[in-house]
Amino acid sequence: MPRLTILTQYFYPHPGATSQLMTDLAKGLSRIGYTVTIFTGTQSKQTTPESLKITIHRSFSPIKSSTSILSKITSSLFFLLGAIAHITLHQPAKTPLLIASNPPYAGILGIYFKFLKGGKYYFLLQDIFPESAVMSGIMQPNSILFKLFNRLIYLTCKYSENTIVLSSSMQAYLEQKYPDIKTKIKIIENWAIEDIPICTKQENKFAQQHNLTEVFTVLYSGNMGRLHDIETIAQTAVILKDKSIQFLFIGEGAKTKIIQQTIQTHQLTNILLLPLQPREILPQSLTACDISLVSLIPGAENIVAPSKLNGMLAAGRGIIAITQPNSYIDRLLTKSGAGINTPPNNPQQLADIILELSQHPDKVRIMGEKARKLYENQYRFERALKEYEQLLFTCEDKPDSQLLAKNSNI
Repeated sequence: MPRLTILTQYFYPHPGATSQLMTDLAKGLSRIGYTVTIFTGTQSKQTTPESLKITIHRSFSPIKSSTSILSKITSSLFFLLGAIAHITLHQPAKTPLLIASNPPYAGILGIYFKFLKGGKYYFLLQDIFPESAVMSGIMQPNSILFKLFNRLIYLTCKYSENTIVLSSSMQAYLEQKYPDIKTKIKIIENWAIEDIPICTKQENKFAQQHNLTEVFTVLYSGNMGRLHDIETIAQTAVILKDKSIQFLFIGEGAKTKIIQQTIQTHQLTNILLLPLQPREILPQSLTACDISLVSLIPGAENIVAPSKLNGMLAAGRGIIAITQPNSYIDRLLTKSGAGINTPPNNPQQLADIILELSQHPDKVRIMGEKARKLYENQYRFERALKEYEQLLFTCEDKPDSQLLAKNSNI
């Protein structure tokens, strides 16, 4: 039976996007006949998610989950040390690795595996590093550290069978940066982690619970990280504080404190800040709004691809994107009619868009319908699973076609 080992710092039951995506992928490959082994830094007493036949090894780490940079670096080092031991002692040379770039320097594990055992590995580059660290303000451009990590990412991509990126913008950026290995760079876009049943906000229990059914609600759900333009959204809420518009933030991250400070400083009642919700709540939380938001600081659209966008499409809600004009998100939403793009650092323009939409429910409804259609055509898990299978396994490696056909109907 064909085998694959996935190395990812975050996995089930960690609530983050990387964990959920890697868990979905492992479950999907297992379901269609592949033997999947996981090595992860996520701690849990549960060894197998949902009783599926996935072998999970977890590295030791005394560090609790935190948004602090020091905590993240320390926990990532424990993961790397554990993964090196796993590769050395337990990883068969003929079983390929899929390495998720959490931490971003995890590619060193693939290089180690290739030179130690002659094995093959695939690198899933979830953001362009170290540029993402520079944009986040945690690394200086052209510093020794920048040059060191830049070289590491290049070597990781060079020695990989393929490097997987999440958008055409990321692919173009990486091809321009490393033109000699452009043939190894492949796009596999992420998917919406839940196939969300369509429902109106008035029927939504989550909306009812938080008194959102009678007020125009703008949702930001997911990571509030350093590459997200949370500042513009917070300033927009201040501008609209006297309007019948409610802002709902669900999630956490380095910029959560911006929302907390804005609420306190301006004594706002039009912002509701909630913690990250369990995955099973997503179908309710993502549909407890009229319109949703996705935001990136200038330049980040070439560096990352926010996975929250896919869930918002699945929820059947129109999207306001805060990104640079002509970004891949701008082009996607404009072409499909699923949303509107507005530039970063312009809260008044965002406020004007939200206020106008709040007065035109038919326009909001049509945007939502087009968002759902875009999800169904492009962002279902089955599409991504097929693309990963085609990339990771040759025809000879694939399970019996009858088994595939049987399992695809599960």
